Amino acid sequence: MKARFVFSALCILTAGSLAAGEWTDRFRLTLDRVIAGGPPPYSRELILADVIPAAGRRFTEYSGDVSGRWLDALASCSGLSEKAGKKVKALLPDILAMQKPDGHFGADLDPKIINGPFMAMLWGNGRLLIGLLEVHRVFPGSGALAAARRIGDYLVRIAPDLNTETARIKLEEEFASGYICWTHNIEGLAGLSAATGDKTYLKLAGSIAGRVRMEPGQHSHGYLSSLRGILDLYRLTGDKKYLRTVETGCRDILDSGNLLLQGAVPEAFKPEMKRTEGCTEADWLRLNLVLWQATENPEYADRAERTLFNEFAMNQFDTGDFGHRVLSADGVASGTGGEGAGTARAWWCCTLHGLRCFPEIFRHAFRAGRDGLTYDFPVDGSGTKGKWILQAESNLGKDGSVILKSVSASKKTEWLWVRKPAWAGDVRIFIGEEEQSLKPQGLYAGIQRLWKEGDEIRISYEMRTRIEAEKETGRISFFHGPWLLGVDEEASPFFFDEPYSLNRIPFDATKSASTIPEASNAGSENPFGVPAARFELPYLPGGYPMLPMKALLRPPAEQTGFRSAAWIFYFVLKQSEQDRGVIQ
Repeated sequence: MKARFVFSALCILTAGSLAAGEWTDRFRLTLDRVIAGGPPPYSRELILADVIPAAGRRFTEYSGDVSGRWLDALASCSGLSEKAGKKVKALLPDILAMQKPDGHFGADLDPKIINGPFMAMLWGNGRLLIGLLEVHRVFPGSGALAAARRIGDYLVRIAPDLNTETARIKLEEEFASGYICWTHNIEGLAGLSAATGDKTYLKLAGSIAGRVRMEPGQHSHGYLSSLRGILDLYRLTGDKKYLRTVETGCRDILDSGNLLLQGAVPEAFKPEMKRTEGCTEADWLRLNLVLWQATENPEYADRAERTLFNEFAMNQFDTGDFGHRVLSADGVASGTGGEGAGTARAWWCCTLHGLRCFPEIFRHAFRAGRDGLTYDFPVDGSGTKGKWILQAESNLGKDGSVILKSVSASKKTEWLWVRKPAWAGDVRIFIGEEEQSLKPQGLYAGIQRLWKEGDEIRISYEMRTRIEAEKETGRISFFHGPWLLGVDEEASPFFFDEPYSLNRIPFDATKSASTIPEASNAGSENPFGVPAARFELPYLPGGYPMLPMKALLRPPAEQTGFRSAAWIFYFVLKQSEQDRGVIQ
């Protein structure tokens, strides 16, 4: 089952290849917001403001940041949306016209004066470089590659002053405009080398890679973007030192306590860990998806799924935006002010970076191999092996199943391999009403046959309810299938009555999480509801423990369906039970 690590092994998306499914609904929510929604709308004036640069909106000093992300996101979605491609083609000439003679976009700053404003400009140009390369991939001959090459040549010229330990130390007190504004260019330089065949860019990217390091309080988006660039270097060169660097970087995040329960990485690493960031979550998800492809280490698949079904889904607002949610001691705070101040729909970065993540989610659903198709993640997507095409529509949150439809027939007998996730008790496959006998092989179960057009395959995932306990505090958290479960102030406002920190869960420590009763209101009309994972949580209120109450325990992924609310993920057992042992 080992897959050769090349991007061509991933299934390519084409217009109309997604018909339905839970993740398609989420994708369309954000796509519609970027194309036609607001506030603010992504108007010509809003997008171009950072390449002019012009006053009128925030963050225009990050020259090319919004415009580059917008190009990257919509170009990547053009295979799924004709309207997205038309938007890119219409605005691209206006963006290209703003390029300065020396190749950069934005303010004319002296590259010898290495400070916050210069690094901000450099960050934006790096995002624009990536966007232009994506436009070239989708629309070759558009002029995007020539502009990208001029940015690359500019980076090569200024590299001697920036690619030094002196520059890194000088900028270590900066946050968003720190040294990561230089190191995140690895991704664009690697992509530019691949597009042009010019090894000059690859050599510079490799030399920058040696300067990437994780620092306390660092901007995590910049660090993770740098790691993703280094992983691209591994893809292009096959040099395993790059893979080791990325895997060590991921391990550093885990070991430092910067990977949170819900699969989130905070906007700033400890000790500045105050809120999440949609850009970071998209980076972490994409990084683990590609690491899974590179290594087939199940840890990466497990991390990708935890982030996808929990933090990434929760980070998506009801408007389709992505952004920031403020962390609290036991979950996340509300967005209504006070402790929740800092919750934000970050249209200037996270909304676009979140949209850019969806094609990667769909693309990683399947892999094509010599003996057939492998279905790795229970999400929407399309897989192709020769003339055989499978289309996946996920209903995992509704009934624990995914439907695969054979859009075209296979020319010969082919295997369909389905990965069994760590959170699933079993995986069963049905064709029509008939359950199929499966061949187990490592992490997979497979079935081989000559596939006909119109075949409908139903994959049923057995969900398990489980409890994770913190070693240091004894606090517990609930999971069902891939979903973290929590209590929110929208559905269970009385759970948050003062002093809610003294609420206790009266479970007998000898019982398992499977004894939690299912919720009676599983038919909620939340369009992003997960009725397959709703339960009633008995609890003893901190203010009147003699009167047991019940709260709705449900996935934070449902947050997309309503106004931002506070959530609690960590719970405390009644003291006498906590002392007796740990729930299994």
